[in-house]
Amino acid sequence: MIGVFHVLRTEHMKAVALAAVEAVEVSSKKPISVQIKTYTQKRSEAQNRVSHLWYDEIADQGQEYTSEQIKCRAKKHFGVPILLAHSEKFNAAWLKAIQSFPSYEEQVDELLLFFPVTSLMTTEQMSQYLTDFYRVQGQRYKLTDPKVYGLG
Repeated sequence: MIGVFHVLRTEHMKAVALAAVEAVEVSSKKPISVQIKTYTQKRSEAQNRVSHLWYDEIADQGQEYTSEQIKCRAKKHFGVPILLAHSEKFNAAWLKAIQSFPSYEEQVDELLLFFPVTSLMTTEQMSQYLTDFYRVQGQRYKLTDPKVYGLG
């Protein structure tokens, strides 16, 4: 069976999810897992687009780092602190990871190329990330106004 994911916003959506659970055949040989928890939306497409646009803009204007290097530095300076403050799981994983990548350069040039940060954020956390990034980097670079993307 392929997993089914339901986000319940109305009584009708709840009824559809309940019907799906009732329709599932269960047995001791093929148990089924059901999880109920508060839904937290991940970052939005608009947030993702504007962050990548800003990385490109800084790379073009600064000529010092590539867009990917800007992204890794932003993850380190703005994203990691947000997730450390809000996630014990992230905190534990980060502390383990930086043991193998102890220097700043190793973290931004190697570890953060593949270590997830912004992809783990909720829309609220990503909003804070973008606000912090824009406040600091917008003083040095001309960045597209986030309102163009319906943000800010």
